[in-house]
Amino acid sequence: MKKLLISALAAAAVLAPFTISSAASAAAADPILAGKRQVVIAPLPSFESIVGIDGKGRLHVTDGEPKFSLFVLSPVGKKFQIKTAKAGDGKKAACIGLKNNGSKPVTAVATTCNTKRAGQLFTITKLKAKDNGRPTYSISNGGAFLQYFPKTGLIVKKLGGASLKTSYAFVDNGPAPKLG
Repeated sequence: MKKLLISALAAAAVLAPFTISSAASAAAADPILAGKRQVVIAPLPSFESIVGIDGKGRLHVTDGEPKFSLFVLSPVGKKFQIKTAKAGDGKKAACIGLKNNGSKPVTAVATTCNTKRAGQLFTITKLKAKDNGRPTYSISNGGAFLQYFPKTGLIVKKLGGASLKTSYAFVDNGPAPKLG
């Protein structure tokens, strides 16, 4: 029995390095998901629109070039923080976090990064569809998805029985800067 237990433990030790979570293995295989590249987040379907942070600190869709339109997807366990590629206040990146607006829809806003805040930890799921050969992704938090609606802009909403309306492509814009 002792020999069998030792054999099982030895087998587990050999296999342990190969049991990586899906987010961790995706990050290891993709420099964008590993936080090594800065990206433009392109909402789909759309024509030349990008995601950026407006003057009020809210995440929105624009056809222009806002000051904060490059992001770094920083892995935190099985989830990701979405950080600005430029420093916000001071020398640190800002993170995208959820803002509860009472009876109005939940929005995504720039805030001080904190890996312990659930509202800053997003699930990024690779989808089957492609955009010009690039993979596409959904972005969610706690079962609610980052969606674009013409009347409300970008909001975070549970799907209920509805289908996903907005997916995203990450357009590589070079190495991620070193920010705090």
